[in-house]
Amino acid sequence: MRMAHPGARTDADGRIAPLAPGTGMSGSVGGEAGIAVGLYLAAILAVGYAARKRRTGESLSEFYLAGRQLSGPVLLLTLYATQYSGNTLIGYPGEAYRLGFSWVMSVGFMMAIIVAYLFFAPQLHHLAKRHGFVTPGDWLTYRFGSPTLTLVANVLLVAAISNYLLAQLVAMGHITAGLSGGAVPYWVGVVLLTLVVLVYETVGGMRAVAWTDALQGVMLAVGLTGLLVAAAPTPDHLAAVTTWIATQAPEKVSVPGWDVCRNWFSTLALIGFSGAVYPHAIQRIYAARDSTALKRSFSVMVFLPLITTGSVFLVGVLAIEQLAGGGQIEPDQVLPLLLSEWSARSPILYALSLLVIVAVVSAIMSTADSVLLSLSSILAKDVLGTTILRGAAEARLTHVGKMVSWALVAVLVGIALNPGLSLWGLTELKMEILAQVAPLFILGVGWRGLTTVAALSGMVTGTAVYAGLLATGYPQPWNLHAGVVAMLINVGVCVAVSRLGTPQPAAV
Repeated sequence: MRMAHPGARTDADGRIAPLAPGTGMSGSVGGEAGIAVGLYLAAILAVGYAARKRRTGESLSEFYLAGRQLSGPVLLLTLYATQYSGNTLIGYPGEAYRLGFSWVMSVGFMMAIIVAYLFFAPQLHHLAKRHGFVTPGDWLTYRFGSPTLTLVANVLLVAAISNYLLAQLVAMGHITAGLSGGAVPYWVGVVLLTLVVLVYETVGGMRAVAWTDALQGVMLAVGLTGLLVAAAPTPDHLAAVTTWIATQAPEKVSVPGWDVCRNWFSTLALIGFSGAVYPHAIQRIYAARDSTALKRSFSVMVFLPLITTGSVFLVGVLAIEQLAGGGQIEPDQVLPLLLSEWSARSPILYALSLLVIVAVVSAIMSTADSVLLSLSSILAKDVLGTTILRGAAEARLTHVGKMVSWALVAVLVGIALNPGLSLWGLTELKMEILAQVAPLFILGVGWRGLTTVAALSGMVTGTAVYAGLLATGYPQPWNLHAGVVAMLINVGVCVAVSRLGTPQPAAV
């Protein structure tokens, strides 16, 4: 996941920028990268088919939640792989390179999600096991009993994560093209990687997604280890780099002003609350084998931002000196340039560079498969299952969900193949829309006094305020995200209207 930041630059389309001429990896590395990615794709297809053999039926719970049997290690790795996309490896080093030491704040962005989970996830898991929730909408229907509220929330969720999936498809094409030095064309990256995701997800469902996410989580950890080994930061080296930066680029070691800090606090709130209510994150909470597995996963995840985001931050800071004198460098070119330089130094660094390339691809795929599965479940169960397929057997809904996945991806791939598509603003839009749904889960689980009328009023008001701020040209009033301002108003309406109503029974 990558969020914009005061003054942060991205390319015009909000995606991984292709390498400028002369900045790509050598042709040999590009060819080797294609082979390495190809072997990795074969491995995850094999994992997907192995997961198919473990399925015990075609029920919604079996297909979309792996029978609610995700163990602690698998749950941890699938949450980890889903939370950190390829943009973590590509975008964060670039921002650290551009902004300097102040970008260390990015470590807190990912920690905020874990903090938000702790407010509601354990109790939501308990309720999901007791009442058989499959989709986020099942919780909303149980808690609030309002078809209108569930419909509005699902519309917001589908709009947000459809854009998220689209962004991953575009990133697949640009990363495979950019990191392979052009050996793999953009359209091949989009079509091939998307097809692989569809195949293993269709045959194995959530179990295949979780198992492949576990493999992808390992690859991500290996890739980060490779980055650190390649950078080889000793204390003396770090001290020398810091001294050099302070002399040559003092603005990159300066303390940011209050305007920037205020925006960062806003970003902490936005990422923390929105990231915790991603539909695919909610469904992983449902899918945990038991509360012990869930709590153990969170207890480890709270430290992972230090390792993951901290590592890529460190690599980006080291690149300030290493890439000095190279002319104008876009942030998204930093890691590919480093890999190009490192791969030429020794066979070991060459191999590590290939591992990083595979890790970036695997991180994007782990996000794409999770989002697609959630979209499929919402559309099949909450939309079609309550309208034209009302009363249909679960096996029928599961089959329809698979077909919906293929149809939806066909449309999104067609859009992703348009090279002029603008996505970065929509990526922020996704997070800020999700912020208006967050109170339904965080307040809804923890506060029995939240009424249905209050929850619906808050969500509609927050969404309207956010849309109004954007329409009138105020995406960041007072240097705060418009979605965060709208979320605060949303919560205020929830509290005010609930105080005027009759408390609802506690969710048990």
